[in-house]
Amino acid sequence: MNQPKKKVGVFSITCDEGCSIYLIEIFNKKLVGWLEKMEIKYFLSMKDKVEIKDFDIVLIEGVISSERDLREVIKIRENTKILIAMGTCAMTAFPSGQRNNFNAEQLERIQPKLKEFSYLPKCLALKDAVTVDDNIPGCPIDEKKFIEVFEKHLNA
Repeated sequence: MNQPKKKVGVFSITCDEGCSIYLIEIFNKKLVGWLEKMEIKYFLSMKDKVEIKDFDIVLIEGVISSERDLREVIKIRENTKILIAMGTCAMTAFPSGQRNNFNAEQLERIQPKLKEFSYLPKCLALKDAVTVDDNIPGCPIDEKKFIEVFEKHLNA
């Protein structure tokens, strides 16, 4: 009996989207086989509209730097079974998190911009805001590790 296809989403928050670009390279090698077991419900590089609802596996790259990022990540967490931090940015909040180490004078200078763009006082890694089920390190991601982690959850 065939298992239902897992619904997969790939989301980018504050970042350069380098992991998503590298993921397309991995898809070039592995996607045909994976499509027997999954449906890509959302991936900005492939689909531009999504209802954040009923995901089995979600990959998120980037840093939570704004109130909008935080709301989106919380909503994604509430609507997925497995959430994977994709890339070093998502795992550590850096490099955007460099501003977390600013001194008082530097923080005072950036306050108007933080307010203007609804940035959070500090950049957050995904694990600082929601429960993360797995991590794929690298900048960009490591291909072997991505395949290992993703297939573990795809085949579960």
